Amino acid sequence: MLIGVDAGALSITDERLRVGVWRVTYNLLKELAKIDRINQYRLYTFSPIDREVMRSFGPRLRNVIVRPTIGWASIQLPIELRLRPVDVFLGLSQMLPFTNAKKIGFIYDLGFLHFPDAYPGSLNKLKVQTRQVVERADQIITISEVSKRDIVAQYGGDNITVAYPGIDARFIPKGAIHKEKNPYILFVGALKRGKNVPFALRVFKKFLELSKKKYDFVIVGGNFWEDPGIRKEIVDRRLEGRVQIKGFVPDSDLPSYYRGAAALLVTSLWEGFCLPAVEALASGCPVVYAKTGSLPEIVGNLGTGYTPGDIDKAVQALLQPKKPHKLHVKYSWSRFARTVIKYYNGLQ
Repeated sequence: MLIGVDAGALSITDERLRVGVWRVTYNLLKELAKIDRINQYRLYTFSPIDREVMRSFGPRLRNVIVRPTIGWASIQLPIELRLRPVDVFLGLSQMLPFTNAKKIGFIYDLGFLHFPDAYPGSLNKLKVQTRQVVERADQIITISEVSKRDIVAQYGGDNITVAYPGIDARFIPKGAIHKEKNPYILFVGALKRGKNVPFALRVFKKFLELSKKKYDFVIVGGNFWEDPGIRKEIVDRRLEGRVQIKGFVPDSDLPSYYRGAAALLVTSLWEGFCLPAVEALASGCPVVYAKTGSLPEIVGNLGTGYTPGDIDKAVQALLQPKKPHKLHVKYSWSRFARTVIKYYNGLQ
């Protein structure tokens, strides 16, 4: 079979955007290249995928550049698929173009419906594209049971399967440990509004007042969509000397940050899965998280949850973070990829 893939996330050149959909797309395709010895893949993008990335995929995955970028999803890609059809199309960016191919759509979460103010500039696009995925997909894959229930409640449907994303083998307790001048609480994630970083800073400020030790707050993540409230909160709370903003950190260095942290603080308004929380647990780092979205499902009693918006409960959790037990093997990219293969083989 010929498998078409929306691999647009991989054509970005700004490393700050190598989060979320980029990581799912990259790891899924890398795993498919290992385990699928039969099918051929066309990876559709609007600019070339990095050569090193393509080399990691092997010969059965070919990059097809579709231009112009204006109307890429609604006009250019459908034209390409009509002229050079594929058997199955994978919509990895929560978007499905019009095509006669069998279609598998990926919906990661519906946070944009729960917290619309956290999605300035992209809300209407997400609403339209997500509804199109529901209407066009022969099969929908999502990344948590919470997201599945959410999709059913909002749109209906009985063609939705849960496949948990995986984590890289480098996220283990043993290995290099990142050091700062002081012990530190860690935040990992894109610095956009939905991650609720200003609230995390308020929690950290009160934690400092109650802690017997001097701590820093280390923020790791791309600032492409930086929430303007972050810098304001640092100034307003007089945290300039206590907050270290590291920017984007590559996966090769990230495990050391988890191993060195006193705890990972997750304050997201909504999460469909939350890779940093799982990576932290796998690296032996305690996780303190807001009990919202999929976080109670994904982290559960391996971490310490608090009621969203409750600063006091979050601070108490940071003062006595729970050391994680060994992660279950369910968070595997191989298992994720095999679930995808099962469904497009079934659509023949």
